[in-house]
Amino acid sequence: MHSIAIFGGTFDPVHNGHIKTSLAIQANFGFDSYYFLPCKNPTLKAPSCASSEQRVEMLNLALKPYPYFKIDTRELERDTPSYMIYTLQSFRLEYPNSSLTLIIGFDAFLNLPQWYQWEKIISLANLLVINREEFSQQPLAESVQTLLNQYRNDDKNILLNHHAGVICLYNAGRYDIASTRIREQLKQHKDVKNDLPESVYNYIKKQALYQ
Repeated sequence: MHSIAIFGGTFDPVHNGHIKTSLAIQANFGFDSYYFLPCKNPTLKAPSCASSEQRVEMLNLALKPYPYFKIDTRELERDTPSYMIYTLQSFRLEYPNSSLTLIIGFDAFLNLPQWYQWEKIISLANLLVINREEFSQQPLAESVQTLLNQYRNDDKNILLNHHAGVICLYNAGRYDIASTRIREQLKQHKDVKNDLPESVYNYIKKQALYQ
């Protein structure tokens, strides 16, 4: 079965944590296709600071050394806010016979009941929930715990061979890097070179982003 991973985010900017996390995931799971999905108008986050075009260009630069990582811009081309349910429905129409896996952090998984039509997501895709240990002390909402009890299976072969309906927890490594902090540090003219791919760092400087 063809397996597809979807890694969504604002990528504002894309940083080394995104890249290293994806490399760890791909090394373990070996998805046939791995898409970075930049969102437009995130409904649960503040508006992005760089334009959609700039965020895509930074992704292009960051992913150039990794030809197996692709960029999917369908959310940026949509006029409505970034509801993941619509995105997954779009992927499912395009790939009716593939295994679809949405990669989310454990923090996002904790907030899953806030997502629009969140109960339908598991019928459209698998969930690969990463880095639970960072939030191990946080209690789960009853609805999320029920979902986990019903659908959890940490066997990667089960995940890769199911169209949808599997929740897998995986430790993809801990990288103390955040786009929000990078933007704040750039605004304060602090050095963030170690947190970014060199090509992205140079692009940000050239475009005078986040000043």
